[in-house]
Amino acid sequence: MRTKQSTTPTILALLTFFSLMARAELRTWTDINGHKIEAELIENMHGNVTLQRENGKETHISISGLSATDQKYVLKNTPPKIDIRVSEVTNRKNKGFSFENSSNSSYDRDVQVQTTSSHYKVTLGKSGSRPYDRPIQAELYIIGFKKQTEEFILLSKTIADVDFNQEGSKNKFVFTSDTITTRNLQGGKDAGTEYFGSLAVLIDEKNRVFDMKGSRSKIEEHTATLRKRKTGDAVKKSDLASADNRK
Repeated sequence: MRTKQSTTPTILALLTFFSLMARAELRTWTDINGHKIEAELIENMHGNVTLQRENGKETHISISGLSATDQKYVLKNTPPKIDIRVSEVTNRKNKGFSFENSSNSSYDRDVQVQTTSSHYKVTLGKSGSRPYDRPIQAELYIIGFKKQTEEFILLSKTIADVDFNQEGSKNKFVFTSDTITTRNLQGGKDAGTEYFGSLAVLIDEKNRVFDMKGSRSKIEEHTATLRKRKTGDAVKKSDLASADNRK
């Protein structure tokens, strides 16, 4: 009993603490006409602010329609504009060999094996001098495509904590992927896995995507699906076409 009595207040205190933490983002917002609501800042996209009330309902308003104090709050809590650049460093080697099939001489031929080793560098450049002290995470996805099975393969997934305050960084942050090696057998034997494209994604402290850059627009459309995958995962082309990318 003594243990139970001493533990219960502690549990209640922790529950109260976490409850307050969950509601810590709620604040009073005032528009230029003096109307007020209690809500949390969800998004500021191109000057259009999304606020979410405690009951889950969302309110959308232009940042210019908020009070001066609220405009400052939005800017302070919105990730800065970041330029995303992805570059590739590739080394290709060709090696020939004779492929023999004793059961069918028509398949005997010399083929070339092309081995490609690549790594990818992401350079993030922060625009402006506006301070932003909340965490930003960067994710880099390298996607391959296997023709014979009509599958997309996640060749690499790299995650980095972005820090623009490193000494000598000058508002830039750079990180690289691991080296990725693919082999392509030519001569009609095996198409191998070919590089298809890359996707760089920026995430805020609430795991929300606030910016991205794909080497192909089709890749950007499947950001939500890619983020659920791990290195080595394969997705059929037909399955990807029907995937739900809203979450």
